[in-house]
Amino acid sequence: MIVVAVIILLGAVIAICVAVVFTRPKKECVDWVSEEPLSTINDLTRFLDNQPYEIGFFAKNLGTGKTIGRFADRSVCLASIVKIFCLTELYRQKHDKTLDLNQKIEVPNHGSISLEKVADLMIGQSDNAATYSLASFLGYENVNRIPAALNIASLSTEVLPKSEVFREVLDKRLFGKRIASEDLPQHGDAHSIAKYFELLINKKVFSEAISTELINFFSRHPKPFSKHYAGQYSFAGKGGNLLWTRPPKHYSMMGWGLFLKKPSGDYVVLCVWGEWFPENMPPEKQSEFLKYITDCVISIIIK
Repeated sequence: MIVVAVIILLGAVIAICVAVVFTRPKKECVDWVSEEPLSTINDLTRFLDNQPYEIGFFAKNLGTGKTIGRFADRSVCLASIVKIFCLTELYRQKHDKTLDLNQKIEVPNHGSISLEKVADLMIGQSDNAATYSLASFLGYENVNRIPAALNIASLSTEVLPKSEVFREVLDKRLFGKRIASEDLPQHGDAHSIAKYFELLINKKVFSEAISTELINFFSRHPKPFSKHYAGQYSFAGKGGNLLWTRPPKHYSMMGWGLFLKKPSGDYVVLCVWGEWFPENMPPEKQSEFLKYITDCVISIIIK
């Protein structure tokens, strides 16, 4: 019997303008593209309690200090969101070791390209070959030390494992419990991802100079994971999406960590994730659903 494992890691899912139909109590058809966001945490909690997927989030309004969350400290697979730590190590080495980002390295399917181009591929296109090549060049051990160096305790000690390790992790998720055990590689919680972006906005990711360069880099790769607030606020950060199957079993995850700049100049940091979407729910529908949840989170946190 041949078992085929299929993995698709997509850091940024392109928004597709479609009307996505779901079922929820008391309202059979809902168009997530046009639906107004829920405006209270109680309404959002009741809505999510009736969904068949695992959905969590954490958000903080840096202007008011207000926070909201759901399963904010639950360990979940972070997929390509963890690439932010590889980017952070790149800029740390640029400043601490005078690394030249014009230096070239070999990347499968791309040839010899500059470190700056590798970073663009990793964050802008969520290119996995670029990520693994860059992590190998910088040193996996250095990338994996970033969360602890920033005093972010609830992320995996192996936040970016090698690909063969991650495949083993996904098999454990597929055949294990619905809720992940602690400290699985490439796992962490929404609270910790939001904390990273809070440190970044406060210019505390190692130094003001490193933080400023990282903010500028992320801002060059906007991630408007929103329908209601896209165009009103600026969005930047990193998304992740994966599908792992060993028929008949199926595991999927999608989520993102973001910082939003309001017209007033204040910031909101957040992380939204979903796990165990059904096999017949394609990535674009998962994306529309999580964009709606993100809009609900934003509508609540900015009050």
